[in-house]
Amino acid sequence: MKWIAATSGLAGLGIRQGVEYVSRFKSAVRNRAALCLWALALLVSCGGGSGQSSAVLSPPVTTAPKTGLLVPFQSDSALLSSVQSSLKRELSESQQRQVMSAEASALDADTSTTGSGFTTTYTQEASVDEHDVVKYDGNRLFIAPTRSLSCCFIVDDAPAEGAVADAAAAEDAVVASVDQRSIRIMTTSPETAGIEETGRIALSDEQSVEGLYLDEARLVTITSTAWWGSYGRFFDELTTWQGQTAGLNVYDTGTSENTLVSKVEIEGVFITSKKTADGIYLISRHTPDIADLNYYPVTEDDLLANQEILDALTIDDLLPDVSVDGSVVNAVDSDQCYRIDAEHELAPSDLGFPAITSVLLIDPQQGTIKDVLCYVESTNGVYISGNALYLTQLHAVPALAGDQEMTLVHRFDLTDGLDYAGSGEVSGGLFLGDNRDFRISEYNNNLRLVTSRFTGDGNDLWEHQLFVLGLSADAPELEIIGKLPNADKATALGKENEDLYGVRFLADRAYLVTFERIDPLYAIDLSDPTDPVIAGELEVTGFSNFLHPVTEDLLLGLGMSENNLAKLELFDVSDLSQPVSRTALEAGRDLQYSYSSAEYDRHGFTYQVLNEAEDRLAIPVSGWLSGEAGYEGVERLYLYEITDKSNPAMAGITEAGYLKVQGLADGEYASNQSRSVVDGDAVYFINGDAVFSALWQDPAGQQGPH
Repeated sequence: MKWIAATSGLAGLGIRQGVEYVSRFKSAVRNRAALCLWALALLVSCGGGSGQSSAVLSPPVTTAPKTGLLVPFQSDSALLSSVQSSLKRELSESQQRQVMSAEASALDADTSTTGSGFTTTYTQEASVDEHDVVKYDGNRLFIAPTRSLSCCFIVDDAPAEGAVADAAAAEDAVVASVDQRSIRIMTTSPETAGIEETGRIALSDEQSVEGLYLDEARLVTITSTAWWGSYGRFFDELTTWQGQTAGLNVYDTGTSENTLVSKVEIEGVFITSKKTADGIYLISRHTPDIADLNYYPVTEDDLLANQEILDALTIDDLLPDVSVDGSVVNAVDSDQCYRIDAEHELAPSDLGFPAITSVLLIDPQQGTIKDVLCYVESTNGVYISGNALYLTQLHAVPALAGDQEMTLVHRFDLTDGLDYAGSGEVSGGLFLGDNRDFRISEYNNNLRLVTSRFTGDGNDLWEHQLFVLGLSADAPELEIIGKLPNADKATALGKENEDLYGVRFLADRAYLVTFERIDPLYAIDLSDPTDPVIAGELEVTGFSNFLHPVTEDLLLGLGMSENNLAKLELFDVSDLSQPVSRTALEAGRDLQYSYSSAEYDRHGFTYQVLNEAEDRLAIPVSGWLSGEAGYEGVERLYLYEITDKSNPAMAGITEAGYLKVQGLADGEYASNQSRSVVDGDAVYFINGDAVFSALWQDPAGQQGPH
C-alpha cells in the first residue's frame, strides 16, 4: 500500500487507512532524529531569515517495517489465553455438532539413489535424510521390527540330530532373545551375498520404532506410542493427539553392547522427522490432556463446566512435557511458539488451534536438544529442504465460491536456528503424505508447489495449479512470482476430470502426471521461475505414481499399466517440448494383478548408479498368482537394468529376474513392507523382518530367510 505524505490526502483514504496514516505520522514526529532533520530542513529552506520565499518541506514520514503473518507470543499468559480460547471455541463447535447429529439421527429414524558401492535410503532431497525401518552402512544392516509384530521373527527349526550341545544352547539363546521386540543387526559379506545376525537392540513393549537413522557409529531410533500416518485435513479431532509420546533414542553401535547414549521424549503423537547437517528434526503434535474436560459436550451445562476447568489452567498444563534421559527439561517456552497475527491481511477467520505442533532439533551424536519451535495454529503438512522448514495450513475461505480451500505456507530458515522468514497463500490444497509430498520443492530459494482443488463441476471435477513462491525483499512474506495456468497461459494442467498422480521437481524442471483413462505426462520449464511454461506433453496408457530422474535427459516412471500390472516406463526428455517413451515393462506378467508399494512409499525404491552407461534398480512387487488351488499372494523383488543411459534415443530397461519371499515357517506370512539393499553385486531383500539374499547375476539362487 502506498502512503500519501500529506494531510490533505487523508480525505481520499478509508477511515482505517486514515487512522493508520495518522498513527504512523505521529510515530515519525516522536522520532528525535526525524525532528532534528525536519528542523534543519526548515532552516535551510527559509534561507536563515533572508526574506526570500521558499517552499516549506514536509516532514519525512517513516513507515514501520512490515510484519509477517506469524508472530511469537510475548508472554506465557498470552500463549495460555490463546490455547484456552481455541479450546473453548473447538468444544463449543463440538457441542453444536453433537446437537445437530442427534437431530439428524431423529430425522433419519422417521425416514534409493547413490553413487557409492552400496545403496542407501531413497529420499526426496539429496541433502535431507529420512527415517526408515532399514538402514545400511556398507557393513551392517539394521532392521527395525514392524509395528504389527510382537517379536522380530520366529525360530522354528530344532537342532539336527547329533548336533553338539553348544549349537542347542546357542539356539536357545536366540529364541530367548526374540521374546522381546528388538532391532536386528546383520553383518553382510557382499562378495557372496552372505549375511548373518551379529547383534540385537531390545525395545520396550509400549513403543514402536517408526524408523532409524545412522550417524557415524550412532544408531538413532525414532520412537512413538502411536502413529496415525501423515497428518492432514482429516485429523481435526482433538483427542487424536492426546495421551501419547514421541521421541528418539541414540545408541553407540561402536560397542558390542550397543550402549544407550541418550533418550529424548516429548508428549504428543509422532508426525515425521528429517535429518540434515544440523541434526534431526522431530515433529509431533500434542493436545493437552486435561482432567475432567468433556471433549464431546452436548448441553449448555457441559459447556459451562468446561469453561470453569479451562479458566483454571496454567501454562504448564498446556505445553508438552519434554524429557531427556527420564528427567523433565524446560525445552518449550512461549517465545518459541508462533501464532497468526489477527490483523494481517492473510489471517484466516478461525485463529488458534489447541493441538500444538512441536519441532525439536536434536543432536544425533549426543541426543541433546539444540533448538525448539512450536506452532499453535492448525497445520496439515511439513516439508524440509536443506535450507528451510515449511509448515502448510489448509483453510476454507467462505467468501469464495463453495468455501474454496486455500493453503497457507510458513517458512522457517534453518541457517541459524529456527527463525521465521515469512508466509504466503495459494489456492487449492496440498495433500501431503506418501510420495505426494513431492508436490512441494525448494530450488534456488524459491518454493514450487502443485495444488489441487475439487471443483464440484461434474464436467471437470479437478483444478490443478502450479505456484512459485519467492521471499519478498522488503517484508517477511512469500510472494507468488510465477503460476500456471495464468492469464497468458490458460492451458489447464490435466484434461477434464483428471486427477493428479506423479509429481517431481528436478532443478529447473517439473514433471506432472494426471490420469483418468490415459496418462498425460506434462513437462514444465521453470528456468524462468516468474514465467513457468508447459514445454511438452505426452499421452500414454496407464499412469505413473512415482517419478525418478535417471539423467537430465531421462525420466523413469513407476505406476500401473492398463492391464492392472505394475509398470516401469522410461521417458526421453532430452527435448522437453517432445517427451518420448523409450521403454515400458510390466512387472509380474504371470500374475493376475500386481502393484509395487514403491509407487507410494519411496523407501521401497532402490537405485544403484553403476557407470555412465548403466544403472540398476529394484522394486518390490505384490500380486496374485492363479493356480489349481486358487489364488496365491506373492511378494517379490524385481531387478532391472537401465542401458545406454548416455544416449537417450537408445536407452532402455531390461529385467534381470526377481527374488521372492519363500520358506517361511508355519504361521508366518509375508509382509506388505519390503525394502532392498544392493551392495556391489549382492542383493538383500528385506520383507518385514526376514532377509533373502542373492547375487545380481543369479537371483534364482537366492538364500534365506536369514
